[in-house]
Amino acid sequence: MIDLLTINNYLNAAACDEIVAALKSASGGPATVYSRDELGGVDSRVRRATRLVVPPETRERVVRQLWEGKSEIEEHFGIALNEPEEPHFLRYEVGDFFVAHQDGNTPLIVDQTRHRKISIVIFLNSQSNEPAPGTYGDGALVLHGPYSDLDFRQPITPAPGALVAFRAETTHEVVPVTHGERYTIVSWYR
Repeated sequence: MIDLLTINNYLNAAACDEIVAALKSASGGPATVYSRDELGGVDSRVRRATRLVVPPETRERVVRQLWEGKSEIEEHFGIALNEPEEPHFLRYEVGDFFVAHQDGNTPLIVDQTRHRKISIVIFLNSQSNEPAPGTYGDGALVLHGPYSDLDFRQPITPAPGALVAFRAETTHEVVPVTHGERYTIVSWYR
């Protein structure tokens, strides 16, 4: 029902551990949301997460990986893609969430995000029902079905290192984290 690509081991375990270690010591601020009224504003009713500032070598490593993986993503979705957008390194703490939304490629959006074709999420640590070191509870990425099936919800909680790609116009959300910290990297191909 949902056009979804999962690439397991997109980042190996050592890379995930290194990036998470960098993120744990990184500073940041509230992750922003786009709206008709302003670009890049903070609205804690819509999204609560922290966008972290990473060392240049961490950012460059991820950008290089996104360029290298572009052809597999193009092949799966059957479309030509341009450069990936600047990756966002995110931490979701207990209570953090992102309400149902779309990332772009829809006429309802009138800002620069309308040019996005594919959304990607790289998962860096494990989801767990019980609290354990390095894990988080709930915090699933949930993809919503198309307009003809609004009740369909597909929770995604892959292993660390997996990349999940879906069309930017797919409605999706991040449900609240109940324990631990959820670390992900998000980006978009135009």
